[in-house]
This record gives sequence, C-alpha cells and structure tokens, in this order.
Amino acid sequence: MGSNRLPREILEKAVQLRDPLKTFFITLYTAGKPCTATEIAQLTGKARAYVSMRLNQLETMHLVESYRKGRFKLFKVITNA
Repeated sequence: MGSNRLPREILEKAVQLRDPLKTFFITLYTAGKPCTATEIAQLTGKARAYVSMRLNQLETMHLVESYRKGRFKLFKVITNA
C-alpha cells in the first residue's frame, strides 16, 4: 500500500515542476536506478533527443545528476538520503 507512494522530499520537488519536466523527474525516480535518456524515452513514449534535453534541464536545476559509464550518460535523481 505505502510502497507505491513517493517520498515527501521527491513529491515536494515534483509539484514545483511543470510538465513535461515533472513527468521525466518522476519517471526517473520511479525507475529505481540510474537511466539513460533512451530508457526514459522508452518509458514515456517521447523522442530520445527531447528527453535528453529535458533531463539536462533538470540537471541544470540541480534536481538530477549525471555520470558517464562507457559511452552512456546515466541520470539519477538527487536525494538528501
């Protein structure tokens, strides 16, 4: 029952965002692991280039961070935990 609820910290950040940033932020968090823009695009049905642009925007806002693993750029939500 409570396992599918977003933590308060994530919810507070998400409600301040407009769509589609909110959608990508929540999708990335609920994936439960760092994801590429391609993976988020597959989950949301949006174009990879568009998702990448929005994930980079979230990174500029200090809500997500990215790192490289080989040729892949992975994104993850920044949490206080």
